[in-house]
Amino acid sequence: MEEEQKEEVKESEKVETPKEEILPEEAPSTEAPAETPQIQPEAQTEETPLEAQPEVKEPQIETQEIPPAAPIPQPPSQPEISTQPGSSILRQLWQKALEKIRERKSKRLEKILQFASKKGEITNDDVEKLLHVSDRAASRYLNELVRQGRLKRIGSPSHAKYQLP
Repeated sequence: MEEEQKEEVKESEKVETPKEEILPEEAPSTEAPAETPQIQPEAQTEETPLEAQPEVKEPQIETQEIPPAAPIPQPPSQPEISTQPGSSILRQLWQKALEKIRERKSKRLEKILQFASKKGEITNDDVEKLLHVSDRAASRYLNELVRQGRLKRIGSPSHAKYQLP
């Protein structure tokens, strides 16, 4: 009877676990662990040999030699700046810059005079459009030509027109 009670206690102590497929190797055993069976080489499943698997080839990258770069063309030779005692390099550069500014201004003034001779008269708006400059710059160019006596102002200052004298 004692044995029956012990079995009942053991059964009541058991916890129900969800039923899963238990492989024979994982099954809990109440017996002493037996020797683990060793797998014989003949019993192993045959896998595909490595030679039979397709080889993965790495993509080959074609390289080309880059031709040497062409030499950079040199700008036209500039007049040399003298380094004589008593002459400043900065002063020479300043004079060179002023000369370029004068040249550009004289070209623009000539362009204004040519337009005025073709049309007969010219306005500030005409100069703005002709030279692509601001209203103030156009006024300065026209005033310079009036000061030089190359143009004559006609009309009120707000609606001035300029003609050749």
